Amino acid sequence: MPRSEEVLREIDRLARRDPARRGIAAVEIAGRALAADGLANAAASLAAEAKSVAIVTGFCVVGAREIHAETDGPPGAIYLARALHALGIEISLVTDSVASDALRIGCELTSLDPAIVVECPFEADERETHDRDSMEAPNHSTATDAWVAEFLDGAVGRRLTHLIAIERAGPSHTLESMATQTRAGPPPEALFLKETTPDKRDRCLNMRGESIHRHTAKIHRLFEIVESGPRAISTIGIVDGGNEIGCGTIPWELIHESTPSGRGGQIACRIATNHTVLSGVSNWGGYALATAVLHRRQQTSLMCDWDTNSERNCIEQLVRYGHLVDGITALAEPTVDGLPMETYLQALAGMRRAVDLEL
Repeated sequence: MPRSEEVLREIDRLARRDPARRGIAAVEIAGRALAADGLANAAASLAAEAKSVAIVTGFCVVGAREIHAETDGPPGAIYLARALHALGIEISLVTDSVASDALRIGCELTSLDPAIVVECPFEADERETHDRDSMEAPNHSTATDAWVAEFLDGAVGRRLTHLIAIERAGPSHTLESMATQTRAGPPPEALFLKETTPDKRDRCLNMRGESIHRHTAKIHRLFEIVESGPRAISTIGIVDGGNEIGCGTIPWELIHESTPSGRGGQIACRIATNHTVLSGVSNWGGYALATAVLHRRQQTSLMCDWDTNSERNCIEQLVRYGHLVDGITALAEPTVDGLPMETYLQALAGMRRAVDLEL
């Protein structure tokens, strides 16, 4: 096997480690990893064709009184943005108000311009407003669709070549979306109807199966509109649990069968992307894609100083000033998916070793 392919396989292996036991990153079919070529193909597309890239992130954690974004997503998005920016690629970071402050702070910490952060509005300011929770036509996404049209018609949007989601919740399946997925056999309609209830369909759900729909701006519409539009914009989803944008590429029943929580069928996101990057922690998928693109462009020296110490500091600052919390514990502490920094940062250290940056 050529050295370059060995490096990419090692980076992918490190990203797929699953200490939090999410399930889908470790799935194999006939001895082959699920979405086995996702990382390599996404990296090849970015390395060869990227001119302007929008990265969407921000997964909300709903507390008793406050709503925060989790520590998985923004750090990986910032790391990836930093890598692409270093290659001269135009970058936008897209989120809603839940994560926008964290992304701006991350930009300041990494010498990116905070002005690249673009905030998608909610359908209404009041959380209990019907349109925030509704997916019923014709008015469920009026404000969002107007924002999408303005974004795509703007100076950045007209140059857009790639749209990436990293740890961004998307709506769960409907019977129709599940039935139209690509699969070897017939769609498991009876199983779907048994395992999901109407109130769990077409809603953004967390890993516990709880709806976070009214607290999640409908940025998934950006992916749907790009997919149905005439322009050739490549889409990438970086995921770890099954309920994120990009998981619509994976047949519903595979997520249903492989998620240890038993809620995979309920939470599985219906939004597909051209490339899906599976990881045990979505931030690791962001690190992996950044490293793989720089490796393909033979520019890994650009990330020489982006080591585990600087990443630890970035996450600590995002927790302290950007109000991020751990998505598993809901605590405002520098952990990711319940993993302490010493464990969490091993994946990044391994990726750096794979490209000869760290002995």
